[in-house]
Amino acid sequence: GLVEYLRMLQMLRDHDWSPLRCIPHGGHQMSLNIAAGLGLGGNESYPDLFQPFGGFPDGVEVQDGHIVMPELPGIGFEGKADLIREMRTLSD
Repeated sequence: GLVEYLRMLQMLRDHDWSPLRCIPHGGHQMSLNIAAGLGLGGNESYPDLFQPFGGFPDGVEVQDGHIVMPELPGIGFEGKADLIREMRTLSD
């Protein structure tokens, strides 16, 4: 989980490794936000797979292998209309 990942990042820093060398995998919205929020080196993503969880927030385009994360509230579900719809259905 995230708490253990934070412990691992601290251990790496203690051994002079930069968080920029860390690239989480998973290809889902929470990994994307974790990578951005923790200033990691990137994130493994699959724009056309694992929908509605995979890919990027609505309107985000890949340019030269990079994206710019939009300023959105929440943990990542809110930026994808199809994903937030699914999550709301599950919570009803």
